[in-house]
Order: sequence, then C-alpha cells, then structure tokens
Amino acid sequence: MRKLNKKKIQWIVREVERRELGVWTIAQQQKITKQHTYRVAKKFKNCEPQFKKCGRKPKEITDEERKIVIQAYYEIRVSSTMIEQYLDEKGIHINHNRIHRILLEAKLAKEEHRKKNRRKWVRYERKHSLRLGHADWFTFRGKECILFIDDASRFIPAYGEFENANIENTIKVFKQTLKYGIFKQQLWSSTYQSKS
Repeated sequence: MRKLNKKKIQWIVREVERRELGVWTIAQQQKITKQHTYRVAKKFKNCEPQFKKCGRKPKEITDEERKIVIQAYYEIRVSSTMIEQYLDEKGIHINHNRIHRILLEAKLAKEEHRKKNRRKWVRYERKHSLRLGHADWFTFRGKECILFIDDASRFIPAYGEFENANIENTIKVFKQTLKYGIFKQQLWSSTYQSKS
C-alpha cells in the first residue's frame, strides 16, 4: 500500500466523480485497494485534503541543558560535535544538533548558509582513483603542513611540512603526487585559499 499525497487524492476524487475509469483501475494505478479508493473519494469529496506536519514534535531544551552546554563551551571553546564528545566522556549525552541550537540561542555560534547548500561534488563517492584530489594546508606542532588525498581510495600520495604555506611549497608537494598519475580534478580547501 502506498501513501497518497494531496495531488494523488485530488486525482482519485476527480476520476471517481467522472466515472470514466472504473474504481478498480483507479486503485491499480495508485497501488491501493479498491476499498481504500472508495474511502478516499468519500472522505475528500467536498473538502480539501489537509495533512499534519511530518515527524514528532521537538523536545524542549531545558535550562539545565543550556547551563551544561554553555559551561562546556567556555571550558573548551570548540564546535557542537566536539562538545558532544566532551560531554559523552563526562557521562552526559546531548545531541550535537541540540547543542548547536543552544549555542545559536546564546549567540556563541552562527548559521553558515553556504554550508547548507548542496555541493556540486560529493565527497568520497568517486568510483575510480585519480578522479579527484583534495589538498589542504593546516598547522601541526607549529609547522605548516599540506596533504594531498585521493578521493576514491583515501590514499595520501604526498604530503609536506614547511615553515610557510605558499604556492612554491604546494607545487613541490604536488610534483610528488605525479609519480602516481595526474588527478582529473583538484579540490583546494578554503584554509589554503585564505593563506595564498
């Protein structure tokens, strides 16, 4: 049995009233029973279908949860997922989405709308190696490090540790990746772009 949406219900009511198609044929097309077709046609004959909002109601955030999350934020000053892990270690479990809502209310976090949009590429879904390579600069133990990663296999063909994050050092490490082949596509992280 299939769930019916507003458009399908309106179509069923209209077709039953027109009497061009038999009720059995209508039921077959919508993949429902003949009896259910009669019920739908009778119930929504003179009224517009109204549906309840899907899902359960969100649980209210308590003052105790707010206090715990804000205190944890000021202790370690990290994102909601890290706060979730930190609280789990203490034996308190609060979902990271809930933590993020609390941080937004307290103006300790902000919405990043560009991260909500669907990206043109999908990470870790390339079928073959050397289709896409990721490159990222990051700081580790006081040094600037760069890492090249193959998207499909997660293999690291090259990496480097330098005093500065610049184009020359990037090219040095990139040349090391060429012994495995040429990436069809390159993806540079935003951290690299901010340092270049």
